[in-house]
Amino acid sequence: MSALRLPDDVAAWAELAAALVNTRPRPTDPPEKLESADDLERLLAACPEPRPPATAADLEPVRAVRAQLTAVFAAETIDEVAAAANPLLARGASGWAMTPRADGRWALGPGAPPDLAAWLGAGAAHALAELAIAYGVERLHLCAADDCLCAVVDVSRNGSRRYCSRRCANRTNVRRHRLTR
Repeated sequence: MSALRLPDDVAAWAELAAALVNTRPRPTDPPEKLESADDLERLLAACPEPRPPATAADLEPVRAVRAQLTAVFAAETIDEVAAAANPLLARGASGWAMTPRADGRWALGPGAPPDLAAWLGAGAAHALAELAIAYGVERLHLCAADDCLCAVVDVSRNGSRRYCSRRCANRTNVRRHRLTR
């Protein structure tokens, strides 16, 4: 749940964007985590609105979206966020439309795109852009742990979340403590 005044679906899309980015191979966690249509279906289960079905043919295009979303999280300025998000927003749909949400209410979202990757990219980029515009680019970043590159969506009230998990925070603090001894 978001401590910010963000619509629940925007916060859910932003978290989905981070979850997608975190499926990529990283130096500290090298295996690919998006290997099958089942992996993609599990990831999309957190989607806040009805979605197109996922197939094995969607894997490579979704991985390409993942790389573009990583650039949004790595951005340090709002201009960099816009440069990374705008291509996803532009290719995502044939315009915006009113779409039903999972709870039965309506929301403004991308219209029917030609494929799952474009739809996913547009929804994720929209949420990340909304968050960056409303609360600042500092809310989107990569984990501050030296040995982790997970994406972090900071929806905490005070905007102080630096790590992707308590595990990374604890590991970093233990290392820092041992260096000062």
